[in-house]
Amino acid sequence: MSGGTISSTLYQYSFSSPQENDKLEKKECEASGVNEDVAPAHWGEFEHLAQSVIDDEVFNDIATAICNSDVVLINGEGCIYDRTRQSRMIFFIAYLAKRFFGKPTALVNHSIVMNEPVLREIAQHVYPLLDDIVFREPDSALACPAGQSRVAADAAYLYEPEPPEQWERSTEATRERNGALWSGGAFDPHKPYACIGGGSVYFRGLRPELDAIPGLVMLCRELQGSVGQVLLTASSAKDLRILEPVSKMLDLPLAGASLPIQCAVNLVGNARVYIGARWHPSIFAHRGGVPVVALSRHTPKMDAFLKQAGIPPSHLDPFSLENQLDDVIGQVRSHLDAGEQLRVKLRADATRLSETTSENVRLLTSSFAPCA
Repeated sequence: MSGGTISSTLYQYSFSSPQENDKLEKKECEASGVNEDVAPAHWGEFEHLAQSVIDDEVFNDIATAICNSDVVLINGEGCIYDRTRQSRMIFFIAYLAKRFFGKPTALVNHSIVMNEPVLREIAQHVYPLLDDIVFREPDSALACPAGQSRVAADAAYLYEPEPPEQWERSTEATRERNGALWSGGAFDPHKPYACIGGGSVYFRGLRPELDAIPGLVMLCRELQGSVGQVLLTASSAKDLRILEPVSKMLDLPLAGASLPIQCAVNLVGNARVYIGARWHPSIFAHRGGVPVVALSRHTPKMDAFLKQAGIPPSHLDPFSLENQLDDVIGQVRSHLDAGEQLRVKLRADATRLSETTSENVRLLTSSFAPCA
């Protein structure tokens, strides 16, 4: 919005777990039997807690941020699933901003997995209050009755991989500023390579007894024969837990989570294929016309990504790579055999999606927003 400013940002990790000022006194909790964390546990606690915020008893930072804003725009990303604290807090902030502060409020650029009764009840009450609801893929839009929401591509589609000659210059400049862009074994970005990513699915406690490393090692060895180079890409510190050992065992290059965004886009967006369970790297791949083989079992948003991108479903289980190597490599070879014709189509589809991203901020240009 011309002339507008962002007065406050509240990043998800400031409320995915309770901060010190979000907790009641321990003695008080032990005496009353209530939870130490003041975040609402279910829909029935929203109104009472919101009144406590208004009375300046809890969540002072959140209240100040909302009060100082003309519009509250909540970037939900893939953070809303189960009954996690961050899921409940995203909806609570939206409810607080609209119902108690009267601010134009939108929940945008988000997916939701309505797999839990507590979350379902909260969503059913809060969504109808909001001025705008924008999902980043059609599957999640089923959470709202028809006509209550819209679908627009994730804002990550705004990033486009640079052509090789430009990429080489910008990569060298970034290397001079930030040091090496990858660690581990040798890597030549001008020769064919496959990217392998991690995924939050490995760290959600679904299979705590599983060691993911042997399966990833076997997959990397197969890809070295099918594609050539293999570049491991970590999207978070958690990904490094499983990818660093693979890098050391096979002497493979590893791009860490601290890369500048454009460098990450260039690396993934110029690969021959991307394999993983990460949403944003899949978008970077799609933007460059790179086929995605998604490890989508247990991760509905990856199924939704494939559907929106027009890529055939993969039905691959990240917890069973050893038993699915033939399927994975078969999909990789099928994509590679499709050649440049497939890459051109994927790039065109990704460009079309990128043109919808501005819908995420439509509230800022509507009559709800103050004039610049």
